[in-house]
Amino acid sequence: MSIQFVPGQVAVGDPSPTGPSALSGPSKDVECKVVKLSGANFTTGTTNTLIAVLPADSTIIGINHWVKTQLAGNGITAATLNIGTSSGGTQITSAFNSFGTAGAFAPVTPITGIVQNYQIPLGADIQIFAGGTATTGNPTSGEIYLVIQYVR
Repeated sequence: MSIQFVPGQVAVGDPSPTGPSALSGPSKDVECKVVKLSGANFTTGTTNTLIAVLPADSTIIGINHWVKTQLAGNGITAATLNIGTSSGGTQITSAFNSFGTAGAFAPVTPITGIVQNYQIPLGADIQIFAGGTATTGNPTSGEIYLVIQYVR
């Protein structure tokens, strides 16, 4: 993870002994990965897919969900999305509503396990899995994008 905090009663993100200033402390640039999900990523039995891999020193700061085309076909009536760091996992979010109408844009919420403190030694690269569950039938169409924002 890439964000450093000074430990103590009040966590401080800037280790400068004189306190934060415009020039002290590391600045982070936001990077993102955009992932496309289709109707094939959602089934009544849940389909788990590795959708992205982030560098080991990354810290996720948010995920947005955009429906380009609503999931449709085979009588689908609802769809949810789990996002985790292991196949079938829900470490980031569980049962997020993915059955929005075309044009729906929303932050993934509730979300957990993001904005982690810097760790030494770094672990492995961070794998991101999506588990799509459809209700009533497996969709034959639909297009959804996830925008994973992170710093490193």
